Amino acid sequence: MKRVVQHPESSDINGPRYWRSLGDLTQSPGFKAQLEREFPEGADSIEGVDRRNFLKIMAASFALGGIGLAGCRRPEKHILPYGKSVEAVIPGLPLYFATAMPLRRAAIPLLAETHQGRPTKLEGNPSYASYGGTSTLLSQAVVLDLYDPDRAQTSSRGGSPIDAAAVADLLAGISRDFAATQGAGLAFLADSSSSPTRAALVAKIKARYPKAVWAEYEPVQDEAPVEAAQACFGKSVKPLYRFNKASRILSLDADFIGSEAGSLAWSRQFAQGRRVTKPSDPMNRLYIAESGFSLTGGMADHRLRLASSHMLALAAAIAGEVLGTTNFEPLTRGLDVSKDWIRECAADLRENKGKSLVIAGAHQPAQVHAIAHAINAFLGNIGHTVDFVEIPAPAASSIRELSAAIDAGTVKTLVLINGNPAYNAPADLNFPLQLAKVPSVLRYGYYVDESSACAQVHLAATHFLESWGDARTVEGVIMPIQPMVLPLFSGLSEVELLARLAGEAATDAYTLVHATVTGIAGGDARKVFEKFLHDGLLEGSAYPVVSVRYNEKAAAK
Repeated sequence: MKRVVQHPESSDINGPRYWRSLGDLTQSPGFKAQLEREFPEGADSIEGVDRRNFLKIMAASFALGGIGLAGCRRPEKHILPYGKSVEAVIPGLPLYFATAMPLRRAAIPLLAETHQGRPTKLEGNPSYASYGGTSTLLSQAVVLDLYDPDRAQTSSRGGSPIDAAAVADLLAGISRDFAATQGAGLAFLADSSSSPTRAALVAKIKARYPKAVWAEYEPVQDEAPVEAAQACFGKSVKPLYRFNKASRILSLDADFIGSEAGSLAWSRQFAQGRRVTKPSDPMNRLYIAESGFSLTGGMADHRLRLASSHMLALAAAIAGEVLGTTNFEPLTRGLDVSKDWIRECAADLRENKGKSLVIAGAHQPAQVHAIAHAINAFLGNIGHTVDFVEIPAPAASSIRELSAAIDAGTVKTLVLINGNPAYNAPADLNFPLQLAKVPSVLRYGYYVDESSACAQVHLAATHFLESWGDARTVEGVIMPIQPMVLPLFSGLSEVELLARLAGEAATDAYTLVHATVTGIAGGDARKVFEKFLHDGLLEGSAYPVVSVRYNEKAAAK
């Protein structure tokens, strides 16, 4: 309820005034005291404060507020707010970089898709015409290894972590100590590699330590053994097959569509020979003998199941039919295969001289490859369906030669570079026991595994997506390996490791790769290297095709 009354103490107020309570109406002393405590005298008025004083007070308030906020500013010197975006990065859009995945003696050209500086997907590089932008299942999945939580995240000595400075001192100590003895007592065991930069560093290591042992070992072989071609042709060469030019193909336990080193190119070439658009188009024919069902076997017109141990006898029997000689007969003993299959296969190959092709599996012994070379040479296939390219002569000891040196007590320090020989070396070597005989074992690897357990020092390796390097394809074309991201952990690249052991002044991997590539290519170094990184390959760097002449006595040995 409210009433309109004339305030008793405000007779000069114009208009009605509303009272809020009886105390307000009567202006009792208690009401006045309560009102003064809530609103001090002059609190509801700015009388006596002019414009100048008001602005002074407000300016002081803003200044004090600014001082308070200054203590919370982010240190822009040390971080990069996303409002100041990285050059060429558009949120939500990927960037692509050319790189390559090193794999034994060959490399797979790739395009790495990155989002905000992180590689997320790998696909084939279309600039490399032989592969046509294709890639393997392994190369697509290997990006997961970069983020694998089980990878070695730190280097260690005796199980205790060591930092980068300690690693540098350790490698410098090895280089200094063994340089004085010319490498006596020092040995290396590495995996195979096609890197030109690594080859240059290995040459410098051998020059610095002439008495040291450099050995290489791979538990799996996916290229034809070099010793077979050397024996047959007297040169350091390897075969490159042209399946698109072959109308009749014989595979001796070779899965050239699925697992051989050049399968990405060879499967595309083979498919060209199977492409038929009209009834009159010819189609290639594939004979295969294999011990297990493979992708190539699934495409075969005539498939023979045969144990790998009998493949030499079959190759000798077919060679005898094709060449019309009995020189291979001693090798055919114990073969239990239909003679009709051998006879029909050999006749079909003879009828297609210069248009046929014989290939042996990479895991087959050198004798089988020598016989395959003999058949190709007799049929005139060399230079048509198979070419031979000149490759650097192998200059590494075998793991058996290294094991013999360990038994002789001449190895005092052993450096294991990649691989896992304690797990996959030949069982008769008992390599874990061999490692126990070496006083000092240093292991460089991506994982802490069986070989690391046998070593006193483990050096963490970087992923190829976070390190600089180079590699060659099956045909010898040089590919860049460039990092998509800085090393996620305190790892070391293989190039840096070898450079430190070689006592090089410049150990930066980028500098070493740049020097190697520009030295091979010649010309303007800056333009050459920029094009090399952009295209993902070095033009004109493939192995040269050479003419060869078959030694008839080689196959019978």
